[in-house]
Amino acid sequence: MKKTILIAALFLFVGLNGLVAQKSQNYSIPCYDIKLSQPTTEFLERKPITPPKEKREMEIVISSSSTSPFDVFATVWLVKKQGNVVKGPYTIYLDQPFTRTIDTDQWGVVMTCGFENIKTSIWTQ
Repeated sequence: MKKTILIAALFLFVGLNGLVAQKSQNYSIPCYDIKLSQPTTEFLERKPITPPKEKREMEIVISSSSTSPFDVFATVWLVKKQGNVVKGPYTIYLDQPFTRTIDTDQWGVVMTCGFENIKTSIWTQ
């Protein structure tokens, strides 16, 4: 059982490293209406100035001005600053808010999207 979990964690780590290696843009969280111009984009939370709450909400929305006949979506992973905790992958659909509870540590988002004219907004509360 331990060996299976270790192998699964290794595949996840290698896969996420491949995603991060493809990125060309880094953005800060919060961010609003960022155009996804690359297949993979990374976002990292700025350090909070005020004392952090015990739990917070990470919120993500994708939007588009195109009228695609297909379901437009993006795939996201929530990653702690050091990469020791990964939540996801999650599929986010156009104009459907996505919310996940996170702790007080610094978090990032890795987002992949194969569609054109997509914008995203990411913030925490």
